[in-house]
Amino acid sequence: MKRIGMMYKIIIIFIIVIAIAIFSFFHLFKIMYEKDLVAQARATAGQVLIFRKWSAGFGGVWTKDSFSKGVGYLLEIQTPNAESRAYAGKTGTPGAKLQDINNVHFYLHNPALATRELSLLSIRENGWSFKVVSDRYMAPQDKPDAWESRALKTIETQKPKAGETWEWDGKNFRYAKAIYVKKSCLKCHGTPQQIKPFFMKALKAKYGKNVERAINYKAGDLRGIISITITPNNLISSVFSAIDIWIVLALILTFIVFMGFAMAIKMDVIRPIKKLTDAAEAISLGDLDVDLGVEHLKDEDVKDEIARLAVAFDRMRSSLKSALRRLREKAKGNIK
Repeated sequence: MKRIGMMYKIIIIFIIVIAIAIFSFFHLFKIMYEKDLVAQARATAGQVLIFRKWSAGFGGVWTKDSFSKGVGYLLEIQTPNAESRAYAGKTGTPGAKLQDINNVHFYLHNPALATRELSLLSIRENGWSFKVVSDRYMAPQDKPDAWESRALKTIETQKPKAGETWEWDGKNFRYAKAIYVKKSCLKCHGTPQQIKPFFMKALKAKYGKNVERAINYKAGDLRGIISITITPNNLISSVFSAIDIWIVLALILTFIVFMGFAMAIKMDVIRPIKKLTDAAEAISLGDLDVDLGVEHLKDEDVKDEIARLAVAFDRMRSSLKSALRRLREKAKGNIK
């Protein structure tokens, strides 16, 4: 560093400061962006949990005359004759008859199937992916992938139990929210004694031998996780979209102010020091008539430290010149 001028040192320091500022900005943006993703994932997971609780509380979701072939249903009710009635209100009496319905089919979607339907709809509408997975799954679609298996183990071993975990998995942001067994869940996942025989038959018809793996839970057990996958469009483009014109102007203004400061340093510090350096070099070579431009200045009239140094240096030069002259005069007298 001794071979580099002060002006260049200042520029290097400025570049380092700007680099640190840019790095800090991007790091802060990443933290804020991740917090926003976590908040969105939490909200989604919370809505899914509420829906599953509501669905389980009413025994599932029934659809009339239609179901998704890719998802299927748990059981079916068919009636050749039915009738629709208006809402009865709080009177307790049947509502008014609206119409007769012939050959009606109702299909039951248990909470797991209903959640899968919502997940498929979410992917089509939002591009988000969420699903319920478990290491004790019934449907093959509910088998966890590698990241979800790690998330399950992480949540199981958390102390205290936070019930959630998240991280970046390549370009995707992954979030997992724990699902703990509630009392209403035991209708499908409790002991064989807690599951009604006809319902057990329906489960085995839908899932086969996998049913044995997904029962015998008790309230409070970890049933699985809600796995949410978010694929951001482009993190870099998001960063640049967040940099508005005011930030750009602020950076330009900072650069202008710094350059002005650097020029002031050059005029008030670097040039005078260079002048003093040149003067010191000239004096060392015997030139005591160097003009520093401060001959008529007095200490009490000078506030600038560099100027005061120049005044002191000029006084030293004058003293050396006077001392040298006296020595020469004394030498001449001795010679005579």
